Amino acid sequence: MMMGALDKVEKEIKKPLMRDDKKSMALLTAEFDKINKKLGIRKEDLPKYEEQLELKIAKAQLEELKKDALEAMETQKKREEFKDEAMPDVKSLDIRNFI
Repeated sequence: MMMGALDKVEKEIKKPLMRDDKKSMALLTAEFDKINKKLGIRKEDLPKYEEQLELKIAKAQLEELKKDALEAMETQKKREEFKDEAMPDVKSLDIRNFI
């Protein structure tokens, strides 16, 4: 929807939208406001939605990092030279302990 609004504004002004073009940016903002109104999103709620989205992204990145770390630890565990060493507990590994 937002990309559609951008395309609509660019067709209206007959050139690519630039950030320093105040008049065109005002048109785009108006289109975004229309879309938000249609979706029932209030302007006051946007920071809350942004914060929730950032939190979800951070959690996904953390899960990916945890998966990669576990995979690396499993790979190391399978190597011959590390057979006699115990595998550390993932929950005990906290970056704050090393800073």
